[in-house]
Amino acid sequence: MDSNRKYLGMTIPQLGILGGLAGALCLILCVGSYLIVGGNLTLANPQPVIPTVIPPTVTLASPPTMTPTLAPTAIPYEQLIPSGWKQFNTSLIEMWMPTTYKQLKSLPEGTTLLGVSDLILNQPASKTTSLYPKWVVVQYEPLTTESLDTFIDQKIVSAPSLRVVERRNVTLNTAPAIRVLVETRFSSNDFNELTYVFQDGGVVWYVTFLAQINEFYAELETFEKSVLTFRILK
Repeated sequence: MDSNRKYLGMTIPQLGILGGLAGALCLILCVGSYLIVGGNLTLANPQPVIPTVIPPTVTLASPPTMTPTLAPTAIPYEQLIPSGWKQFNTSLIEMWMPTTYKQLKSLPEGTTLLGVSDLILNQPASKTTSLYPKWVVVQYEPLTTESLDTFIDQKIVSAPSLRVVERRNVTLNTAPAIRVLVETRFSSNDFNELTYVFQDGGVVWYVTFLAQINEFYAELETFEKSVLTFRILK
């Protein structure tokens, strides 16, 4: 049969298949050329799209407003004087106490002195108000150490009969001072002795309040008000 005859080593059906494949290839090439030329297709790799990075907005924090620490304002001296009190003064200092106190020229014999006595006040014992006398003594002496604390340390060591109950730094109407409370024996009775120590340049001032131990705390408010009125006359 003619279908079994061979041309170029292939049968007619084989030649038909080969022709069909060739036609399909031509069709694919034509379509591809049209798309490339007519459709402006680019065979090269497309350029990658670089995303636009928007940097975050940084808000600078404002530093906190610093409020300055204001120095304490001293209360006017006249406002520190309790109504009805009496002024006691020397050429060097002044202070105020209730009118029941009287100014004396000297202390009883045997009294331990911290320095030179400048002012001595006494409230005598009374059958109606107090069984024991009360004393207020202002003394001074030169500072002989580098610091006031060291000076007081030496004073305490030199008086072993005193028992220190309290010692602390205080501020009295902006004036720095050291408050020392001790127990002592005076005229065969137990007394509390409250001393405020001030430094005025090279001079140490002592303002001491002395009361019998059972009556001391009843008088403490009076003592604390009185020491606020103590001032050195320039």
